[in-house]
Amino acid sequence: MSLKAAIYDPYLDTLGGGERYCLSVAEILSQNGYEVDVFWSGEQDILNRAQDRFALDLSAVKLVPDIFGLSKKRIELIEENLPENFHSRSAPNRDVFSRVKKFLNKRKVLSNYDFLFYLSDGSSPFLFAKKNFLHVQVPFVTKFTTSEKFLNFLKSRFIDKVICNSQFTSKFLTSFPDHKITVLYPPVDVAKLEGDVDKKKIILSVGRFDNILNAKKQDVLIKAFIKFYKKSPKTDWKLVLAGGSREVPEKNNYLIHLQEIAKGYPVHFVVNPSFEELKKIYARSSIYWHAAGFEVDEYLTPEQTEHFGMTVVEAMDSGLVPLVVAKGGLTEIVDNEKNGFLWQSIDELAAKTRLLIDTPKTLAEMSQKAHESAQAFSKEVFAEKLLSLIRS
Repeated sequence: MSLKAAIYDPYLDTLGGGERYCLSVAEILSQNGYEVDVFWSGEQDILNRAQDRFALDLSAVKLVPDIFGLSKKRIELIEENLPENFHSRSAPNRDVFSRVKKFLNKRKVLSNYDFLFYLSDGSSPFLFAKKNFLHVQVPFVTKFTTSEKFLNFLKSRFIDKVICNSQFTSKFLTSFPDHKITVLYPPVDVAKLEGDVDKKKIILSVGRFDNILNAKKQDVLIKAFIKFYKKSPKTDWKLVLAGGSREVPEKNNYLIHLQEIAKGYPVHFVVNPSFEELKKIYARSSIYWHAAGFEVDEYLTPEQTEHFGMTVVEAMDSGLVPLVVAKGGLTEIVDNEKNGFLWQSIDELAAKTRLLIDTPKTLAEMSQKAHESAQAFSKEVFAEKLLSLIRS
């Protein structure tokens, strides 16, 4: 009899780094003797889209109805099964009744699973699988009341491990004992990424085209590139911005804004690329820019920084030299002046980029060191550590 595992990610349709992390867990488990379910009641083609975006094998993974979020369909289903006299009760009582019913249903469903991997939205839930891992991607700064602290203590009793995506994220966890917290860096399938000996004069940045949590700040990069370009108007270097868009590109206001400020300059946009397309772009590019966390106080609002930086590792594995903001989890990836550069201002970014371009030997040496550093974040390393944690 095979083991049963479940994955929950409330942001699955964003298909960002956190979603790649969770679905990589699903893929690894499905290849190691588990029947894997993903709780999701949204668009039912999401796994096919994820396979294309992330180059994952999710053929053995199934979608099952979301038991954590109250979708409109679920609310209607609950209403249909209420006692006949229920609607004559007071609103507060109805709310309590619904919450208790949801809690009991969740407990019943989860008790059938040997393992649950749950991506936290900042809250700490009650989890009832035989083994429960809470995954924390975002370093929220939260102040709890005495009653909230006690409730979190009760919830933590049901959680076996709290998995963080970086040391930076782990520093902000205060609701769990230290022995339950483990850092498991996101997996990068380095075997599927190859550098190209014939690199082109391309500066690349990869990230979602939106302005929400830990925004990728492509507007900052465009301004930096324009400054760089104006000082060398005859340069044949170009900036390529690649990333996903939840909305139809023509209706993505942030993307439209970026395209407007980039007009007249060699800035190219690649929207919703497949992994295969992205792999080819990485292979041709030489320098990688990343602006998440720019002008952010990482101690007051750490959630607005880059909590790790999977695309940075992908770029490094493909031989790109990274120039990233010196904040958040990025400093755990980039060793300044060895396998890349850290920066804090647009002028510094432009200057360090010019240094690389003007000294091809430095660019080549850093490219090799970046590639070597990326191997520490391989999917094989991730899978080995994940399975070891589950078995412990």
